[in-house]
Amino acid sequence: MPTTDQGADVAPRSGAPAEAAALADLRSAVGHLHPDDPAELVAIADDLRALGSPAAAVPFYEAAVEQGVPGAVYRLGVAHHEAGDAAEAFRCFELAGLAGDALGAFMAAQVASERGDLHAARRWYELAQGVEGAAVRLAQVLAELGERDAADGLLAATSGESWEAAVELVRSGALSPDDAVALLEGWAGTGEARVAATLADLYVRAGRGPDAEDLLEQAALAGEPTARTSLGVLRLRAGRVAEAMALWREAAAQGDAQAAELLARFG
Repeated sequence: MPTTDQGADVAPRSGAPAEAAALADLRSAVGHLHPDDPAELVAIADDLRALGSPAAAVPFYEAAVEQGVPGAVYRLGVAHHEAGDAAEAFRCFELAGLAGDALGAFMAAQVASERGDLHAARRWYELAQGVEGAAVRLAQVLAELGERDAADGLLAATSGESWEAAVELVRSGALSPDDAVALLEGWAGTGEARVAATLADLYVRAGRGPDAEDLLEQAALAGEPTARTSLGVLRLRAGRVAEAMALWREAAAQGDAQAAELLARFG
């Protein structure tokens, strides 16, 4: 494994011509490597990516692919993606997916969905089942394709194994209010704080404001940003503006987009 200093020596040079020359040098050097364990090439490349040099990692992943190291094609796609080469990344993800790599199929589906190719996204997500989040995203694609019943059926089938599927099923309106509450309370009972915002919304609609506030306070204490955002809304409705702003600032700092939007509008 390379040390940090060694990794720094092979970081991409500034400027396109210099970077191209550096990558050519790396590919030439990698061609002369004969590690006892070809997986070591992946480990070297992983280190380079961790050091912030995905382009420098590419030749090592390419060498690992040539030697048939499992997972190397997917990792090569990730390196291309991090290096800003979207087309080559997508090609690698598709190759990985076709070879049976579920993570590669998942990433190919993500790219296809972003491009608006819903039929391709559907096919790739179907191949990515078993990857966390794949079922939910497949359901979203099905809904966009107008197959609402199929989407709801998929969410219902996976709502006991995926908190995200449970939340999406509730948001779809396919469940009665009582069944929706029961489903999310089951997840909350396992300690899953990420269902709190949606469950609290159901409580508010049912006239159970105190229960909603208690739930959100517990989830916020557990560090869940969406719960902080929703709790801030309740604080604002109660006239506690300063508390609301503080909660939204904390949630926005954690990356919650809704909190950032609320701050932009009311902060």
